[in-house]
Amino acid sequence: MNTNKQLQKRAWIIAGLLILALLSTAMTGCRHQTASGTVNSTFVDVNGLLTAPTKVAASYATENLNLGNDSCAGIPQFLDGTLYTFSYHDDLTQWTTAWDQATGKKLWSVYTNAFAYIRPYTTFTTDGKHLFFVRTDIFKSGEPGVVASIACLDKTTGATVWQSTPTVTSPFVFGVRGNIAVHINEQSHTADRVYVIGEEERTSTSVPTTEEVRHPGIWIWDATTGASLDRIDWTALPIDSETSGQLLCDGATLYAVILESVSPTSRSALIAFNCDTNKTLWTEHVSGEATDLIKQGDTLSVLLSNSKQERSIDVWKMRTGLFDKTERLWTRQIDTNPAHFAVDEANVYFQGSSGVLVALDLATGKEAWRHQFASYKTPITDGPDLGKSYDLHPDMTLTTTRDVLYVQDGGGLVAALDPATGKELWNKRISQVVWHQTSVDNTFVFHPVDKGFFVIASDGKVDLWQ
Repeated sequence: MNTNKQLQKRAWIIAGLLILALLSTAMTGCRHQTASGTVNSTFVDVNGLLTAPTKVAASYATENLNLGNDSCAGIPQFLDGTLYTFSYHDDLTQWTTAWDQATGKKLWSVYTNAFAYIRPYTTFTTDGKHLFFVRTDIFKSGEPGVVASIACLDKTTGATVWQSTPTVTSPFVFGVRGNIAVHINEQSHTADRVYVIGEEERTSTSVPTTEEVRHPGIWIWDATTGASLDRIDWTALPIDSETSGQLLCDGATLYAVILESVSPTSRSALIAFNCDTNKTLWTEHVSGEATDLIKQGDTLSVLLSNSKQERSIDVWKMRTGLFDKTERLWTRQIDTNPAHFAVDEANVYFQGSSGVLVALDLATGKEAWRHQFASYKTPITDGPDLGKSYDLHPDMTLTTTRDVLYVQDGGGLVAALDPATGKELWNKRISQVVWHQTSVDNTFVFHPVDKGFFVIASDGKVDLWQ
């Protein structure tokens, strides 16, 4: 009997952990993006808050976001002074609302059906004037799967500038396997090309787990008109709907990590392409599937996991125009499965086991420091152990700024650390997360601004802390 109770307790605790892990992973995407595209998605170019915030300087309400229960509509996203929230109007219709980040004024609200869960779990990619995203629609014929298209919105009005669905012969549809990357035109400072890892695919109706694919690779669109421009074929992309890739565009170079084999050992190609010619400049192979890809200066950092549940970080030295001189600076096995990692000009930061935050020197991979976070208690609100509490270690979301490393622990706490030493500058409990068997209450999304930060809670309330 006691064994059964323990198993029941473990089952719903694990379910809750998975919900929070997904939410925390998705929050990784709620970062500032510059007009050059997302190169270091974990860095926000502001002066951090060096002392604990003393007040809520501004507050406004948006809408009930239900973050801990049904976050499939999309996690709120802060981009260039605008907050975007996502909600369902019915089971198949998702809308996006844009709010002025500082005042809370509603700017527009439109139907988008934007797909929210392509790693790194950011719904929108921006060039500062437009929003690019994957739009999905359920098959009208009742066939399994979705129809994916690439869409572009005017950032000011929310109007659809264009929507492009590749022409695919039935019963195939276009499927997306990775995040959107954009190339920025140096003269106009707006996007001129859009890149997505995708393929033509169909799922067998007799054997739903069986797929057939055609033309796997990197698909390219004109960012101004939505016209199809080209495709970089990559035939080694595996036939597995759960796999994905990572794209990152940095000026003249498009970087990609594409999973090529899943069994018996996962293996990915790390590639650099010339954006003008689409020619391959450099290729290496790494062990595992990339879950995050960050370029900081002339280094390229990759967070990897493989089918044996092993995790590692690879850091490469990139030499512009001299890709034959590219070298791996270091690789390091890590003992956890962090949702993401963070990088600045000095260190790589990631969550270790049992609430430890670890900093590795970016150039050498040597440990710079580690900081221990305490576990926190969460009440058990239903199930066989109602009224008891459970100790959880932090599930960290990390953000770097010019002078502060922010840690959101997943339990309602925000802490600020000195990135050079790991010394804690301050911590502030924003809320107390409450767990249920199928949902989580009192979660929030965190976004630094100059000498302060925004918090948008699961009920839609937005607070500016200073």
